Amino acid sequence: MTARKLLFPMIALAALAGACASTPTLPAGMKAGQFARVACETGRGFAVRMAEDGQTARVRALHGAVELARQTDGSYLGDEYKLALSPSPTLWHKGKVESDKCTVQAG
Repeated sequence: MTARKLLFPMIALAALAGACASTPTLPAGMKAGQFARVACETGRGFAVRMAEDGQTARVRALHGAVELARQTDGSYLGDEYKLALSPSPTLWHKGKVESDKCTVQAG
């Protein structure tokens, strides 16, 4: 196969990879670049701000504030915290669920 025949499939694959790496879908009520208040059934809510590009999340929680980096599975991880946005926002600290069954509050 010549290099010319490989060029189109390589371009298509790169475009597909770019689409897969796009900004994640945010839960209703959450806007990139703005802090959103998240209320949870555990009573331990938190605030989160997603970066415009979706690659980081800033979390303010019971044990402090932290910047989390997006992982390949769509969760955010850093400094003993983990944040998952689906199916509903859930926050772990030191491997234990700190806040789950959460909803983003309007406002």
